[in-house]
Amino acid sequence: MTETAAGTTAATAVSTDSPVLLQVEGLVKHFPIGGGLLRRQVGAVRAVEGVDLTVHRGETLGVVGESGCGKTTLGRTVMKLTEPTAGKIVFEDRDITNLSRRQMRPIRRELQIVFQDPYASLNPRMTVRDIVSEPLRIHGVYRGREGRLRVEELLRTVGLSPEHANRFPHEFSGGQRQRIGVARALALNPTMMVLDEPVSALDVSIQAQVVNLLSDLQKEFRLTYLFIAHDLSVVRHISDRVAVMYLGKIMEIGTKDQIYNGPTHPYTQALLSAVPIESPNHRGKRERIILTGDVPSPANPPSGCVFRTRCWKAQEICAEVVPPLIDHGHGHPSACHFAEIRRPLAIEPASAPSTL
Repeated sequence: MTETAAGTTAATAVSTDSPVLLQVEGLVKHFPIGGGLLRRQVGAVRAVEGVDLTVHRGETLGVVGESGCGKTTLGRTVMKLTEPTAGKIVFEDRDITNLSRRQMRPIRRELQIVFQDPYASLNPRMTVRDIVSEPLRIHGVYRGREGRLRVEELLRTVGLSPEHANRFPHEFSGGQRQRIGVARALALNPTMMVLDEPVSALDVSIQAQVVNLLSDLQKEFRLTYLFIAHDLSVVRHISDRVAVMYLGKIMEIGTKDQIYNGPTHPYTQALLSAVPIESPNHRGKRERIILTGDVPSPANPPSGCVFRTRCWKAQEICAEVVPPLIDHGHGHPSACHFAEIRRPLAIEPASAPSTL
């Protein structure tokens, strides 16, 4: 069977009136830098710097940006896989910021993660049955025949055969391994899943199938996604809202239509200008924005606006005042002193056929 990402129904828009499931306020994550003989801290890598996010129940919030911008660290910190340096994380009306690992255990039944690399995230010494059933065993809900049937049900749900349960990860393709990772994340019936670049390590011909699977699972189980990726076409296909990150900060956030059809931040505009155009009729008709210079070090970010060293709009105020993430009259927030809409040529979702 052949599928295309463009041929399936895009993610259903979720009203912002839906209950808030996850709220992140002023989230900061610094990694210390040691120096000298005693390895004393001489600095810090500012991976996440004052992020505010709200995720509504049933929606998909996409987080995009260049490699090294802090997307993965944001996802892991929200999951409490790394402890936040500062800020507040509220999940299902409960402040989980300072909870211990033991206190987080019941929360983890509701908040699961799918990792980026399907080759590294599965234990090569464990069978698929052991991998998928591990969350059930850890939480004490695996019961003999009932547990085995649950594993088989999960494999069917993600498009695999129950016969695969006794095989090892090395016997599967990358797309199949990622399906196993999704089955493991679904084992405890979570409310929300953090998807850390779930298709970036896969062949392009397989990406559409995995994205379509995630969309179908969201509708079937009423899941909420925090979808982290750098492929803007994939994010547009699956997301309801999109947050654009640069050097640990949110540059712009809005609905996917606002971000893709009316971006106001120069960084967002530059990202969209680099997305390949599929239609031959549109090629050569879109202005390409080429950023100069390199991404600054997160250990020593620029003063004021962190994007100013690469921005063609930068003025004196950009070096002195950090631009707040506010609505400048365009309908969605943008962290730029000179935010203005720049309408790019329409970007279509990826439509590469895939078979598995």
